[in-house]
Amino acid sequence: MAADFRDILDGRRPVHVIAEDDQHLAFLAERPARPGHVVVITRQVADSVFDLDEAAHAALWAFVHTQGQLLRERLPCARVCVSVIGWAVRHAHVHLLPTDAPGQVPGLDGEPLPAAEMAALAARLRGEP
Repeated sequence: MAADFRDILDGRRPVHVIAEDDQHLAFLAERPARPGHVVVITRQVADSVFDLDEAAHAALWAFVHTQGQLLRERLPCARVCVSVIGWAVRHAHVHLLPTDAPGQVPGLDGEPLPAAEMAALAARLRGEP
């Protein structure tokens, strides 16, 4: 089974907690991409953010919003970037990365797709035959 955050939730792996409520836990990343990199996890074990029901999903983003604002105030930083990858750790979580300039967070740029492939992909995502 892929890793999740149960060991943190159960107190078997100590982390530097910065905030928590009955549904979420926010802690400093153990291997930060930037100083102040925070990971927000759900107490409910779910494979990804899209496996949460609508209420839990909304509650996660409300908690993330509050933590992002606090990071920006308390560090301070120009922006807080958000990352949801959901592949390495099979547990709903969001990364918050304080930044002061472009390029401080790895980008999502790939090679451009041919126009016909882009059009076909867009049609598929719109649900067109």
